[in-house]
Amino acid sequence: MTYFTHVNSFCKEFNYPAEACCFLTESMKKIEGNKESFSIFDEQVMLYESGSTFSHPEALKAAIKTAEIAGVHSYTAQLLIYICFAKHTRVLYAKQGISDEIYIMSMSDLKWKLMECYNVYSIWGTFVAFWFDRFFDLTRFALGRLQFETVPFQNDYTNGNNTVKAGDTVINIHIPSCGPLQKEDCQKSYDKASEFYKKHFIGKKTIFQCNSWLLYPKHREFLPQNSNILSFMDDFDIYSYNDDPDNSDAWRIFGSADAKKPLELPQKTSIQKAYAAWFAKGGTMGIGKGIFFK
Repeated sequence: MTYFTHVNSFCKEFNYPAEACCFLTESMKKIEGNKESFSIFDEQVMLYESGSTFSHPEALKAAIKTAEIAGVHSYTAQLLIYICFAKHTRVLYAKQGISDEIYIMSMSDLKWKLMECYNVYSIWGTFVAFWFDRFFDLTRFALGRLQFETVPFQNDYTNGNNTVKAGDTVINIHIPSCGPLQKEDCQKSYDKASEFYKKHFIGKKTIFQCNSWLLYPKHREFLPQNSNILSFMDDFDIYSYNDDPDNSDAWRIFGSADAKKPLELPQKTSIQKAYAAWFAKGGTMGIGKGIFFK
């Protein structure tokens, strides 16, 4: 199977927009059609499949070089190389006894990042390819609505009878941009993660943490009371937060719109309306850190 054929098949399996599927397959054809760009691209796929001297940063450098030679956008080439890695990733999942359902949920993150890139830059690709590494190293997984990985806790924490020491293993939560953040869906994901990572918490409670703009405590000052974000925040003890005067996560809400011009921001959704009004009053975004025990 050529990379062109694989990309086309992958896009269809994961239900990419028709325009994106066509663009990505044509871009892959350009890379394959140039001997030099194909050689660089192919070498990285072979290294990933061999598992010996593979390096994610080096793979992304190679993708950027490939893009320059073949005349495609670097964001497109960086997504394409991970789509091509995904064929072998499926093999790795099977070898470790991880279900194809989890593989499909995890690889769906490429689609969520594709859509973010298009919404922000009008380019079919990804501007955060560095984020994919742990999915392809099989150390981060999508389990239902949410994504998880084990990490060492960075602080000492005590709340009643619940204590965590710096260095203790906890489950880190990520929230992909794939639709509403419903309470029931989150609870199902927590249950799936508790089962998936149970070997790390034998004889004790499962510990979850999250570090996200979604956990910004000041959301309670301006988001609607029925907001799914507020419901998600209720799951956590938010033990610290920082304001973000640069509103660096505003693209997640408004796409390519300029958050420095609050009166010109799109207001199609309840969160856009709430944040636009908050910015107009001089408010900013922020990042909160939260934890809970299950």
